[in-house]
Amino acid sequence: MPDIALDREDSRPLYQQIKQALSAAIEAGDLPPLTRLPATRALARALGVNRVTVVTAYAELAAEGYISSHVGRGTFVLDAATRWQQAPPPPSLRHPGDWSAHNFSREMMRLARRPDILSFAPGMPATDLLPADAYRLALNTVLRRDGPEVLQYGPLEGYAPLAAAIAADLAAGGIRARPEHLLITSGAEQALGLVLRTLLHPGDAVLVEQPTYLQVLDLLAGSGADVYPIPSDAQGLDVAALPAALARHRPRLLYLTPTYQNPTGACMPLARRQALLELAAAHDLLLLEDDVYHHLWLDAPPPPSLRSLDPGDRVIYVDGFSKNLLPGARVGYVLAPAHLRPRLAAVHQSLDIAASELNQRALALFLAEGRLGPHLERLRAAHRQRRQALEMALAQAMPAARWVTPGGGLFLWLQLPAQGPSAAALYVHALELGVAFAPGHLFYLPGLGSAAGPRQMRLNFTLHPPAAIADGVRRLARAWERAGGG
Repeated sequence: MPDIALDREDSRPLYQQIKQALSAAIEAGDLPPLTRLPATRALARALGVNRVTVVTAYAELAAEGYISSHVGRGTFVLDAATRWQQAPPPPSLRHPGDWSAHNFSREMMRLARRPDILSFAPGMPATDLLPADAYRLALNTVLRRDGPEVLQYGPLEGYAPLAAAIAADLAAGGIRARPEHLLITSGAEQALGLVLRTLLHPGDAVLVEQPTYLQVLDLLAGSGADVYPIPSDAQGLDVAALPAALARHRPRLLYLTPTYQNPTGACMPLARRQALLELAAAHDLLLLEDDVYHHLWLDAPPPPSLRSLDPGDRVIYVDGFSKNLLPGARVGYVLAPAHLRPRLAAVHQSLDIAASELNQRALALFLAEGRLGPHLERLRAAHRQRRQALEMALAQAMPAARWVTPGGGLFLWLQLPAQGPSAAALYVHALELGVAFAPGHLFYLPGLGSAAGPRQMRLNFTLHPPAAIADGVRRLARAWERAGGG
């Protein structure tokens, strides 16, 4: 391993110095093919830098074809003859690299939890907008009414009055469901995991939006499925790209968030939803609809859900209350086609993943008393102010960046200028200035990110009051300048 001399007075970021030192050693033959590089944690410790700095350097070396990683074996220098060969699809989620989205995100979130960091990164609602007083009243009422019974284990299928309240909410959105058709879970993410665990086998083909929800990539990593991306645009998943993928891969399932997608905030228009359902029917394709953001519209209600438009009972519908009401309560649910419900119920029972009985009963009371609607109105009003604050701050401090105004949800998807540092490089400098965000490459399948991915970033516009948002964007702008942006 060559000596890497870091110059902290150098204008180049530390990660670039590490990357350039290693690439020069590889080009010179000092690090021949199949040389094993140190683990990122070990090299960071040896150089006296943050691990994110080394992770970023390794990520850029990998993107340029210098190195490759293998779980359980390490990170190795590639031979020049094979350096630029295109990796065969599908991407291997079963063997993520050391700089994979999973590991990078975990490190990012650990750093972002520091009290001195103003973070736009987490995918959660704002703490100051949660209905603490109203929910405390619901909890106390349930405890007085039902006694210690609510502290016991509850039925695995969920609390029946909550299922009835959810069915009523679904009916208001055009989805017909009987309460007994619902499975209550510990959050929507657990509902997604239940569906994937039940339906997928190693080697099954699955389609996902590109970019997509990061945690779904983690869930799919354990399924053994072959995962293929479908491109998306400002209106969500590109349905025109589906026929070729359906013919080539014969997928079992397509996962998507058609309403205020994570990370892009895109909302699929009605005509595209209808075209998707027609394709699904023609190709016997199951659709896994993640609809956790549909209540968070800002300018106008979104189009009807895929589930409400589905004439063929092929949409598996997942929703929850973590993004709009009670993230800590972890209450979600799944509404599946009739022929899948017994299988899902059996796996659900074997996993013993019932949601908290106390939280289910308190939530049922909260909904029954009609408190959700007023809460959502207050939330939308605050979110509109915060979205406007973020857009105004970006227009003033980072005028070369581009974005599409989100019509709802939690996220603004920012495109950095073509000339300048990547989002991952910017992240290192942003942390030094006390601000964090989610780099765009985290939301792409490993090895199959678009050319735009490294220059994209996700900002949660709802987390902070307007003044804090403006401060955070000013820090981002300074970080952009430090990283070499124009």
